[in-house]
Amino acid sequence: MGVADPKAGSRLRTEIGLDDLVVTALLAEETRPRCTPHGEGALINLRGVNSQHGAEPEDMVSVRLWLDHEKVVTCQFRELAAVGQMAEWIEGGVGPGTPGDFVVALADKLTEGMESVVDALDTELDDLEEEQAQDRVHELRETIADMRRTIVRLRRFIAPQRDALDVLIAETFVWQTEVQERRLKEIVDRITRLVEQLDTMHHRAAILQDFIAVRVAERLNSTMVLLSIVAGVFLPLSFVTGLLGMNVAGIPMATSQSAFLVISGVLVVIGVVTFLALWKLRSQ
Repeated sequence: MGVADPKAGSRLRTEIGLDDLVVTALLAEETRPRCTPHGEGALINLRGVNSQHGAEPEDMVSVRLWLDHEKVVTCQFRELAAVGQMAEWIEGGVGPGTPGDFVVALADKLTEGMESVVDALDTELDDLEEEQAQDRVHELRETIADMRRTIVRLRRFIAPQRDALDVLIAETFVWQTEVQERRLKEIVDRITRLVEQLDTMHHRAAILQDFIAVRVAERLNSTMVLLSIVAGVFLPLSFVTGLLGMNVAGIPMATSQSAFLVISGVLVVIGVVTFLALWKLRSQ
């Protein structure tokens, strides 16, 4: 059921028979993955990767579920491929036959979608680590920053999803079997590996970003040193030319025909000596 339907609340109360607490939770706009036992049922919020064309993978879609011993109710604001596929299976007569099997199958499909996205990000990070040696600093800085934001957003929903399924496993429901609990534990283990993989990727991206920042700082320092050498070379030359350019009596060689060549030669010598001295200091 789409929660954007203006009649969704009345349908949940009258047609399905849910109480106000469950209806309010199913129609809540902002949700995080969680599992809350309520009577003989469970109110579960899960997240799935947004697989619609043009959507960002980290913009995960929330699916709200109510499960008890006889029915499953799902609500969502946006379409989610995993839920649509589950509906097709059920309509075709090959879907899960119990509420417990339904939540296991749905959690499995949602986890598969998250695994594919995380693996793609991991591969992209591997490529970025190789590209950083190809002197593409400015392009990589923005890409890595975007990747770090994506990793943080994914982890923000994936980690609580693991906790929600842990609560579902820990609680005792008459409609939940030991086989379903074992399958949920396997899914929790997969999600745990995803969380650990995201943490590792975040650290790798941070290290790569720091390394690129160091390279940028080194380039800036080299540029500043070069500018300092240029300024150091022209400082004494500017002093000499400024001194000789004063319009006062007593300037040496003011009437000599060879004064320009002599002064030019002296300036060249001073410039070369200054440059060599500063370059030697730079190399130390």
